[in-house]
Amino acid sequence: MKPLFKRPFGQILWFGQKRDVLPVTCHRRRVYILPTSHGLLFLGILFAMLLGSINYNNNLGFLLVFLLGSIALVSMIHTYRNLLNLTILSISAPPVFAGAMVRIELMAGAGHTHRTAIGFRIEEDDVSVADIAAGGEQIVGVSAKAQERGIFRPGRIVIWSRYPLGIFRTWAVLKPDVSCLVYPKPVSGPLAYSSGRKDDGVSENLNRRGVDDFAGLKPYQPGDPINRISWKSLSRGHGMFVREFTGTGGTTVMIDHGKIPGQDMEWKLSRMCDMVLKAHAMNAEYGLRLPDQAIPPERGERHRHRCLKALAMYGKHDENDE
Repeated sequence: MKPLFKRPFGQILWFGQKRDVLPVTCHRRRVYILPTSHGLLFLGILFAMLLGSINYNNNLGFLLVFLLGSIALVSMIHTYRNLLNLTILSISAPPVFAGAMVRIELMAGAGHTHRTAIGFRIEEDDVSVADIAAGGEQIVGVSAKAQERGIFRPGRIVIWSRYPLGIFRTWAVLKPDVSCLVYPKPVSGPLAYSSGRKDDGVSENLNRRGVDDFAGLKPYQPGDPINRISWKSLSRGHGMFVREFTGTGGTTVMIDHGKIPGQDMEWKLSRMCDMVLKAHAMNAEYGLRLPDQAIPPERGERHRHRCLKALAMYGKHDENDE
């Protein structure tokens, strides 16, 4: 059952709020508290008991009402203090593909108070609950779905608690200045691209499995790509080696939007995204050509991110670069 007044009051309090600059502390002006639906039922029963005790002048009834009322008051104080002065130190969100879940990681600091059952959520998405020890910090992950490519900015991040009895709910609303890059959703298909030498541009379309030839094994060094490790040699007890490749005379591939049939640009971007992933997996030296820019052929993780970012941001002129 959802707590009463959760959505209306949260939206009113958040309306017009500027984006928060981290770190953010949940001070008194940020923390709000109201009874939950169970809490309102409890308070209603307590009020009925009070009326009955007054009507029948029942001292034991008065004692029970005051005892339960004191417990509720202490519970309200503990619920409020469970969230007060909680600090969000940092927020990060790695890039994802459109249609996938964005995992936003919050670094929360407890301060001098032990925090129990602190909930985190983005709008109406899944809830994450964590306990944070006094004086400690903890990374909490919350998820939201990225529907479209480009820049994803989370809306309200609600931090809340109903500890210890669940009859009161306290919450704080954040709107952090954080963004996540959303790549186009890959559409699987053949890896058809243009091929040629680095110095003479693009030539005819080719379908190839790679542009490198296997040259042998060499001892593993820290920083070598994990996908080149020879697991067979490792499983045989020969030690850790990585596979070496040699290029085929400077051959490069260019992923060009003009070589992809069709008029739907979004579909072309998704196909090009799939081609970039396949070319990177084959360790090919590849480039990217869009109507508004061209990225020269290279290799590596940084080049992969650069190409995918260009696909994600195509036509998104109103967004800031990461």
